Amino acid sequence: MAKPENKKMSRVQSESFHEYSSILALGFIAVVIVSLFWRLMMPRMDFFNELWGPAHLLTQGKSPYDTASLNPVLPAVWFPMAIGFFLPLGWLPETPALQTWFIFNIIELCLVVYLVQGERRSLYNTAALALLSFFFPFVLNHFNLGQFSITAMLCLILSAYFAEKRRDWLAAFFLALGLSKPQLGFLAVFGLSVLYFRRSGFIGLFGFGLQTLLMSVLMSLPLFILHPAWIPDWLKSMQSNYTWLHPSLFSIFRQFFGEWGTLFWAVLLIFALVVIHQVWKKSPPQIAMLWTLGITTIVTPYVWSWDFVLLLPIWMYAFIQADWKRKALLLAFYAAAWFGTALIQSRTGSNNQEFWWVPIWFIGTLTLMTGWKGHVTQGTNS
Repeated sequence: MAKPENKKMSRVQSESFHEYSSILALGFIAVVIVSLFWRLMMPRMDFFNELWGPAHLLTQGKSPYDTASLNPVLPAVWFPMAIGFFLPLGWLPETPALQTWFIFNIIELCLVVYLVQGERRSLYNTAALALLSFFFPFVLNHFNLGQFSITAMLCLILSAYFAEKRRDWLAAFFLALGLSKPQLGFLAVFGLSVLYFRRSGFIGLFGFGLQTLLMSVLMSLPLFILHPAWIPDWLKSMQSNYTWLHPSLFSIFRQFFGEWGTLFWAVLLIFALVVIHQVWKKSPPQIAMLWTLGITTIVTPYVWSWDFVLLLPIWMYAFIQADWKRKALLLAFYAAAWFGTALIQSRTGSNNQEFWWVPIWFIGTLTLMTGWKGHVTQGTNS
């Protein structure tokens, strides 16, 4: 009796296997992470101050940016697109709303892991990247505070994804929502502007700008309807924001070099814009956006350590593109950064500014190891 032949899976079968197994793995990991990190959620933190509190007040017809009645620790400064779009959270009590936001952030990070891999998606890459991402120290800080940076990161990635597919309204929608923390998205705006100008000239760029503006207004519409006089309170809230030591090079340069520090930062920003222009000129929008998010953490004038989640997508991309030797080196650099971060956090009296080196460490090592000039032209079509 003849033995059955061992048939290898075809390419299509292999891709289907890795796609569906990756989805199942992400679902399983998400459930595990929810159970492991459930205690990380803390009430009356940034989620309370910046999103739930304003949305809750708005559902009562009150000014979303006059949060004094809630006794917040910080004034509300997130842009109105976030409050308008996530208004339904304001109808929930704070704790269920916080739990919903926590689970939503976990799903978002899983989507980033899924999208960044593109055609190189595999079960082992998915599992490794998901676990490394969820245990990234600044992701843990993000969950603890109920921050918005993961949402902004996903929105900006999706904006580039739909821009590449020429679905401009969707690209404008996600860009507008991602700009709820504009300091994380201003370089993304520059990169997308390069794309639309090269594609359709000033007319195309102007048209996309109008689409983004319209989407911003539409998401802010609940504020105009439920409390039309919110803008003065918003401006007042922005002006009353506290000054803290944060790990931006702009802040550090000014602290140590005074007015010359502003000049040093301006030179760094110009260099970053030149690099980003070249990346968007020579690479698919999805890849260009990954580099742009990573570079943003170095040059944005206002950043916190939990915003360093923006480094993860380009690190993921470098990891899936690398051979096994470079994968091992990337893991070693990741471990070194993790250890350095843990040392700082364990020290009494440490402050957020001491993490200034993290973006430079990641982007520097990624640039040296992957040679972005040779890799930016590879796509991530999903």
